[in-house]
Amino acid sequence: MVLLFFMDGVKYDMMKESMPYLSSLNTKPLVSEFGYSCACHATMYTSRYVDEHQTWFIWKRGERSPYRWLNGVPFLKYVDFLPLKLAVGKVTQRFSRNTSYSGVPCLVNLPLKYWPLFEPCDTVLWDDPAWKKELPNLFTILRDHHVPRHVIALHRGTKPDDAFKEERQADYQNDQFVYYFIGYTDNIMHAHGENGNEARAYFATVDAFVRETCEKAKKARGDVTVIAYSDHGHIDLEAPLVNINDFFKPAGLNVKRYVHLIESNYARFWLRDDREREEVTAALRAMEEKGLGFILTQPYLDHYHLNLDPKAHGELVFYLAAPHEFTNTIWGFGHSVKSGHGYEPTLTKHYGFFASNKPLAKDREFISLTDVLPTVMRQLDIPTEGYTLRGSNVVGTDTSD
Repeated sequence: MVLLFFMDGVKYDMMKESMPYLSSLNTKPLVSEFGYSCACHATMYTSRYVDEHQTWFIWKRGERSPYRWLNGVPFLKYVDFLPLKLAVGKVTQRFSRNTSYSGVPCLVNLPLKYWPLFEPCDTVLWDDPAWKKELPNLFTILRDHHVPRHVIALHRGTKPDDAFKEERQADYQNDQFVYYFIGYTDNIMHAHGENGNEARAYFATVDAFVRETCEKAKKARGDVTVIAYSDHGHIDLEAPLVNINDFFKPAGLNVKRYVHLIESNYARFWLRDDREREEVTAALRAMEEKGLGFILTQPYLDHYHLNLDPKAHGELVFYLAAPHEFTNTIWGFGHSVKSGHGYEPTLTKHYGFFASNKPLAKDREFISLTDVLPTVMRQLDIPTEGYTLRGSNVVGTDTSD
C-alpha cells in the first residue's frame, strides 16, 4: 500500500525544523520547476518537462478566454475602473465551467480590453479524466490499472483542515493507494512567512496528522510505503517590492499600453511591433541593472525546459528574483504576503522536500518532480515500459529501473 502526501510550498529547511516525524524519515531536498505551481503539478503527475506538458503559468494567451464575452460589449472593454473589473470577474466566475484548482481569477491590474486575450492553462482539476488527456498521468494510469484508491481533499478553496476531515474517506483495508492533498501549507506561508509562529505551528499539526494517518494505515495493512513531498520552497520577502511601471515612467511610458501579465515574480509581454520590443526591453534591462532579476534568454529556456510557444506563454519574460516580488499584479494592487514561492530551482533556499519511510536512492543528491510518477508506479508494481518518463524511481532498496 502506498500513502502519498503532497504538501504545497513546504521548504526543505522548514520541514527539517518544524516537522519531527517527517524529518525522522529518509529525506532529500527536492528541486522544483522554474514556473508556477500549476507547472509543478503537471510535471509531477506526468513526469514530463514543462515544454512537453505545456503548463507553465495559470494564464496563457489563447482563443478560449472565459472573458471573451466582453468582445460583445465593446464600450465595456475600454473602461478601466476597478469596481467594474471586480464585477466582471464575479459574473464570469459565476457562469464559468472552469473547475481547475485556480479557477478563473480576476485580472485586476490589467485593462479590461486585454482580458479576452487570455485563457487559463488548466480548466479542470488534475484528477479529472479531461486533464492532460493527451498524456498519461498519475490518475489515468491508476485508473487504467484498476488500482483501488482514494484521493483526499483535492478540490478548490483549500481550507486548513480539509485533509484532516476527509481522511476518513480512505479505506485502508482495501485501498492500494491513497493521495492526500494538503494545500493550506502554502497559504499559511504566504500569510505569515517562515519566521511566523502560525506557520510553524500549522506545519507541526500537519506532521502529527501524517504520523497518525501512517500508524492507522499500518495497523490495517502492515507494510505501508509512505511518501511525502512538496512542489517548491518558500522564501520570506524583502524590500524592495517592485512596481514595474516605475521602470517605464522615466521614458514617458505606461506598462498598461502593452499586452502583458504581471504575476508575483514574473512579467510576461506579447509584443505588437519592434518599437514595443525596444521599449519593453529597455525597461526590463533597467531592472536587470539594479540586480532585481533577469530576462529569460535562450540558455535559461533550454536549461529549464521552457521552450514553449511564445505566442501563448510570452514573447519576452522577466523573472524578478527572490526575495523580491511585484506589486500591482494580476492578484491585486497591494502586497500583504510575507513569503513568496521559491521558483529558481538551483538555489538551495528554494528547495522543496521528499521523504519516505523506505530507503531513498543513494546516488541521488536531490529528488526531482519528474521522479514522483515513476516512483509511485514502481511501488505499486505498475510496469513503466511503454511510458515516456523523465524521472525515475527513487524509493526502495533497489532503485534501479
